Amino acid sequence: MIKHELSTEEIIKDAAKKVFLEKGFGNTTTRDIAEHASSNIALVNYYFRSKEKLFQEIFRECFADTFAPIARILNDDLPLEAKIYKFVDQMIELLKSDPMLPMFVFSEMRGENSKIGSLMAEMHPKENRFLLQLEEEAAKGNIRKTNFDQIELSLMSMVIFPFISMNMIKMKQNLTTEEFYRFMDERKKAIPEMILTYLRHRG
Repeated sequence: MIKHELSTEEIIKDAAKKVFLEKGFGNTTTRDIAEHASSNIALVNYYFRSKEKLFQEIFRECFADTFAPIARILNDDLPLEAKIYKFVDQMIELLKSDPMLPMFVFSEMRGENSKIGSLMAEMHPKENRFLLQLEEEAAKGNIRKTNFDQIELSLMSMVIFPFISMNMIKMKQNLTTEEFYRFMDERKKAIPEMILTYLRHRG
């Protein structure tokens, strides 16, 4: 197998992602990125023009091109139960392939002047089909009436939180990374069951 050698551009991008994750956008300088990439400021600016452009490119690759398509499953024309199972399954598979993705997104969202906030607003769908579908099912009497924003938030957090706290969970349960991923595979069934059980209980 031929090993792919990273280009200078890829090395800079990987270094920038790590520094942005550690320091956040506001506290990161172009010099920090250059030093972490064993490069220089001139090369960083040559490939990406500015720290802002570099951040936007990394974000769009990490979020818009990976997370957003999975999130759009919630707007697909699927039956509610199938939609929830599919979303959980594909989201967990995505995060298994890039477990640092949630940390990268949320570490930047902590800031008051988050660059991610404005970028996410640009890509947010105008219609939330998932919430409309929950309201329709409730109107038919198929599920309970509740605050469906809470359901969407719970669904997202139940998938994402374990990856954010992965090291803590591994240490607490004495798991290897492979065992943690098997634990997450079990959640592909557990999460939809918990969400659907709550929705169907109308007592």
